[in-house]
Amino acid sequence: MSIINFFSNNKYKLLKRNVKIDETSGASISTWTFDKEVSGYYEPIETLVGSEIGDKFGITGVLYCSEKLVPAYRLEINGSLFEIREVEFWQLRGLSYYKGYLVKTDENL
Repeated sequence: MSIINFFSNNKYKLLKRNVKIDETSGASISTWTFDKEVSGYYEPIETLVGSEIGDKFGITGVLYCSEKLVPAYRLEINGSLFEIREVEFWQLRGLSYYKGYLVKTDENL
């Protein structure tokens, strides 16, 4: 089964960061808000053990997706937040897709 077949089965919430400046202190305040749902296939790092992916990026998972993801956005996957660190374009046997490298954040939902 191809990666594309997984795309229609799984939907994930994509969150974007909003930054506001506190007028009294000058501090930046970040909040995460829902941007849209994306279809894709999430592969946890346990299935990628021993690959250069984990060593190179310190990632905890990969999301295969048909639309381009934005680094620094976050995804909600199974009740946990993951930050998108890097995105690469891939082609395989006529299939075009994006591969997003994810890092699990310490924040819980």
